[in-house]
Amino acid sequence: IFLLVSVIIMPRFGSSYSPLPPPNQNQNIIPGSKLNPADIYDPNTMSGPLGRQADDFFLQTFRKALATSLLQSESDFQPGYDGMIDMIRKIHSASPTQSSCVQKSRATLQSLFPDWPPSPKSTTGLLYWYKILFSTPFPSFSSKLNAYITCACSQWLMGPSSLLPLPSSNNLVEIKRCRYLEATKCASICVNTCKLPTQQFFNEDMGVEMRIVPDYESYGCRFEFGVEPTEEDERLAKDVKCFAECPSGGEERRRLSCMN
Repeated sequence: IFLLVSVIIMPRFGSSYSPLPPPNQNQNIIPGSKLNPADIYDPNTMSGPLGRQADDFFLQTFRKALATSLLQSESDFQPGYDGMIDMIRKIHSASPTQSSCVQKSRATLQSLFPDWPPSPKSTTGLLYWYKILFSTPFPSFSSKLNAYITCACSQWLMGPSSLLPLPSSNNLVEIKRCRYLEATKCASICVNTCKLPTQQFFNEDMGVEMRIVPDYESYGCRFEFGVEPTEEDERLAKDVKCFAECPSGGEERRRLSCMN
């Protein structure tokens, strides 16, 4: 599947490269203060490169995985993307600690992949063998491949994105205005259900180095493949101010911080 998608997708995105400035790491920011109306994702008129049917399939698959993680039925939530966001909020609010929220979100990502071929360890089969056969012996190729696939398959989740170059032949997926962040309206949900678990999933489960760098002023985000996350990245993400529109008024962040 990975190789097939790479053959289809790589040529399509290879010509879109252009330089990118470094992310804004000033923590004296006002979330959402630099939103660009032109970057908003309209699900009625837009879709990812693979088309509307593929986007609908990815959304439905992710909804099922979230419902299973919550031990509930999809029908317990409203349909579509809004219902998915409700599930995400419930995972976040039901987690007793920050680490448990991160682990549950990471386990949801793992469940999207088949446990085949069988793994000699207690890890998901396909992820284990991908790490052994691809990411370990071919790190550069694996990094590029995952950047292409992320750009092609996740625009329904995060909004329009593009592939850009990084030094040392690495790849970057740039999201102009993250649909997920804008829908949740919560920096804590961004960090604990997306940034940290996704970094752990790629770096530890797939063996692909990558880090996520959100920009809370513009709601943009960078998925930097071939780059290891750092403790400074995590500190900057956790220290950002709560959104004025946060549904919990910052209470969820304070609760998780106190529990930890």
